[in-house]
Amino acid sequence: MGARVWRVVLIVLVALLVLALLVEFGLRWFMSSQMTKQFDEQGAEGASVSFGATPLLFGLARGEISEMNMDTPSTLTIDKEAKTIEGQPATKIHMEGMTMSQDPVARSLQTTTTLPTDYLLVTLQNQIAERSGQDMLGDIVMTNLTTNDAEDVVDVEFAGGLFTLTLKPEARDGALAFEATGSKLLAWDLPEEVTNQISDALSEGLKNQVAGDAMRIDRVDVGAGDITIDISGENVKLNEMGEQFGGAAPTEAPATAPANT
Repeated sequence: MGARVWRVVLIVLVALLVLALLVEFGLRWFMSSQMTKQFDEQGAEGASVSFGATPLLFGLARGEISEMNMDTPSTLTIDKEAKTIEGQPATKIHMEGMTMSQDPVARSLQTTTTLPTDYLLVTLQNQIAERSGQDMLGDIVMTNLTTNDAEDVVDVEFAGGLFTLTLKPEARDGALAFEATGSKLLAWDLPEEVTNQISDALSEGLKNQVAGDAMRIDRVDVGAGDITIDISGENVKLNEMGEQFGGAAPTEAPATAPANT
């Protein structure tokens, strides 16, 4: 009799486990497909979404997604003549503890963004033009930008080669800093005050584009034709972040998922 009871209990437990696994698999598939569909509608075809090792069911019982990872391709369209940027750069996103609500908050957020040189050039041209108050000045002053992977520096050419500034980007106290490692005006060194002003303008322009006020910059790596920036933050309001950076990533919970109200 006792063996029969335990056999029944075991069968029920196995059935519940299988059911839980089927529900978990179905929930992951549904949420992932809904999010990738949103990416596709925004032109980011080929984006991927995953939810880590922690079961989604456990997190949803607490009103949150325990872990979510997104890998989105570049949708950038850059017009160097008009100095305009549309779309978003390629980005890898890791979130933990994202609340299921109409105004979701990520307890922890880390992103890695890759910025091509054309993106850097137009961003920095616009920043310098904004500081000077003359739209044409940005194009006149900064005429080219290249990266040097071997030396981990960025070379900025001004006034068609009249002078060149070599900058080493780095993460410093949560902000993006550019240290001038070389500057030449024809055969003369540029005054330190001038190089500092240019470096500050470049730092501010990129920070506004990729980090804003809610995130800190952790690492900067210069590659061949681009730079990669790691940023992170805690208790990040995703709707505010989406509005600030153009809404590349869907941040609203899927309609059928449970949400806190």
